[in-house]
Amino acid sequence: MIAKVKSILLKGYSKDKSLVRDSIILLTATMILNLMGFVFHFYMGRALGPSSYGVLGALLSLLFLLVVPTVTIQTTLTKFVSELNAEKQYPKVKYLLVNAMKAFFLVSVIGLVIYLLLSRAIASFLHISVTPVIILGGFLVFALLLPVSRGVMQGMQWFKNLGINMTFEGISKVVIGIVLVIIGLGVNGAALAIFLAFMFSFFITYFPLKKILIHKAEKYSLKPVYAYLLPVTLTLLLLTSFYSIDILLVKHFFDSASAGHYAAVSLIGKTVFFATIAITQVMFPKVSEMYKQKKPYKKFLTKSLLLISLIGVPMCIVYFLIPEIAVKIFFGSDYLDAANILWKFAVFMLLFSFTYAISMYNLSINRLKFLFILGFFSLSEAVLIWFYHASLLQIVNLLIGIGFAMSLTMFITTILRKNEY
Repeated sequence: MIAKVKSILLKGYSKDKSLVRDSIILLTATMILNLMGFVFHFYMGRALGPSSYGVLGALLSLLFLLVVPTVTIQTTLTKFVSELNAEKQYPKVKYLLVNAMKAFFLVSVIGLVIYLLLSRAIASFLHISVTPVIILGGFLVFALLLPVSRGVMQGMQWFKNLGINMTFEGISKVVIGIVLVIIGLGVNGAALAIFLAFMFSFFITYFPLKKILIHKAEKYSLKPVYAYLLPVTLTLLLLTSFYSIDILLVKHFFDSASAGHYAAVSLIGKTVFFATIAITQVMFPKVSEMYKQKKPYKKFLTKSLLLISLIGVPMCIVYFLIPEIAVKIFFGSDYLDAANILWKFAVFMLLFSFTYAISMYNLSINRLKFLFILGFFSLSEAVLIWFYHASLLQIVNLLIGIGFAMSLTMFITTILRKNEY
């Protein structure tokens, strides 16, 4: 059986185009990044306690929404760089890289000013101090520049270099965060560590990008690139809202301790998504390249969904069988009150992982009608939680129902589509 699955996964791939091989490279780096992220969170959860960690959880949910533009930039550049790479147009890649850096630096400065003006309103809604909100805003400049560098590396399919950069980000965040909390900065130190990790990671991207920068830039129209940003931004904003809005609303409606419990359990459940996202990141440029060259590309999606299932399903089973042990290992006994919802949140994240992969597939082949599906379910999630939040269990049950309906709808409208190769 194992040999048959392996044969299905590897069939039709040359060594340098192996979805499985490149997925393993990026998956390893992603696992290290996520492992460091979990070390960061587990330390913060124990060092800060449920109430203060609830504040950090709300801030990080806000961060997820703020980094939508960053993922948008990386996704957009990945698509266009992969198309230029398919035609060996490296001077144009340099032109795209340099101009994107200039444009998004300006955007980041404007965005930072707007964010600072809104910081007090944000802190008031979340019932937290304004100081960590302001500190977290400091990462905005580099959060818009780092994805430019990473998007070029991903589009060139330099997954090893991309993985090294991601690993560096994770390690630096842990080291800086622990040091800052030990010296007494608390939540403010955790927020500052996130900013500094982004900044340092951006600076070291210069070294792999020298291979592009040595070329003489060749000017060409960037209008399609910037036009593509709108649907990508909308897609990622809607996708990110599915695992961010719930935490923000829980922080708004529940006490700090309950919000801390929910933030901790939801983070553990998100390991299902974090463990499989590398598969989608590898799939995206490959589908885009094959689509550009008019070669078969749909098999990349089906095999990606299979790989996601092979990783995600066992994780959900583990969280179903030993939820209390998982919570104790990651956060300690203070968070056991929410252990009963862990496996359900994991199932929701598995369903979300399927939706995420299908959404990226649609973007890579310039199909945008799926946005109406995402918009409907994103709005449904916010509305339902706003009116039905009697308990944390009720909220996570709503998430499972929404996740199942959304992934099934995406599957039917995409995978079963005819006249597509």
